[in-house]
Amino acid sequence: MTTICGTMQTSCVKEPETEVYLIAPNATSLMECYIIKTKDGKLIVIDGGYVGREREKDPYIKAALRAVAGKKKGELVEVEAWFLSHAHNDHINELARVMREYVESDKIKINNFYFDFPPYNTPKFPYKDGDYEDYLALQKAFTNYANVRGIEVPEGTTYYDMLNGAYVNAGTISKGQDIIIDEVRFEMLQTWDLTDMSDVNSSSLVFRMDIGDKTVLFLHDLGMRGGNRLLKKYGDKLKSDFVHMAHHGQKGVSEEVYQAINADVHLWGTRLDVWTDTEKYNTANTRMWVNGGVDFDKADEHNIVTCLYEAYPSDPTSIKAWKKVLPVMRII
Repeated sequence: MTTICGTMQTSCVKEPETEVYLIAPNATSLMECYIIKTKDGKLIVIDGGYVGREREKDPYIKAALRAVAGKKKGELVEVEAWFLSHAHNDHINELARVMREYVESDKIKINNFYFDFPPYNTPKFPYKDGDYEDYLALQKAFTNYANVRGIEVPEGTTYYDMLNGAYVNAGTISKGQDIIIDEVRFEMLQTWDLTDMSDVNSSSLVFRMDIGDKTVLFLHDLGMRGGNRLLKKYGDKLKSDFVHMAHHGQKGVSEEVYQAINADVHLWGTRLDVWTDTEKYNTANTRMWVNGGVDFDKADEHNIVTCLYEAYPSDPTSIKAWKKVLPVMRII
């Protein structure tokens, strides 16, 4: 934190800082959600997740966004950029619900969407798990959002199809694509490939975020196929200060990928049973991969674990409740 104190001043003025939050509404949510606030107050969302076992409640993300932005209910909240990694409900559900149920009084405006999904559930890219209906619901949600906001969509297409892969795709990434929002830079590294076949996790959009002199590599739910592609292309150039652990730290990329990244801080967006049940899940092995071959079960300055947070909002739909717990979820 930078503090400016003039010799004639009676008080110090703190410069605005970039704020990065790894959000979790409770310890039982297996999800990914980041909310970033730039120095100039612009909001960036990565995925959004879902509220776990309380999905019958209103979307939590609306209250969380207002808490980060410092906005009251009814005030306009603008999201400058919303990134989506891939079409699994623990990554897309909150956005889908916000847009599916969207009305003008919600006062949430999303300026830019960045995602590149393959042709799921086609002969080229079969979709073989249970989230396909959620993916279809996301498509319909885009249509509702466009209709309410009066966004013009060319005849014969949909708002989803108009956006999907339009700004981020294999072609733009091959040219070294960066997306810059104020002082935050997103370096696009990889998107889906037909060699992933039916591996929806490996279709995850991979990017690295630069803030000042720190880098955060987002693997999202990348699997072995996608991880091998990433390692083959970049090798040791994957080195980053922080890494969002692939597939919640369970069965994701290989140990060799983590060795190449060689991060000092590991970000685990995982729920309690995935963290603790070493017989059912592969999390213990992944922990050893990033900890010199030694397992551990506590969070520390090198391992931020969402299911081990000291506090969660008492009501995920309450702005006030989120304000109380945001300091716990801020990545320093």
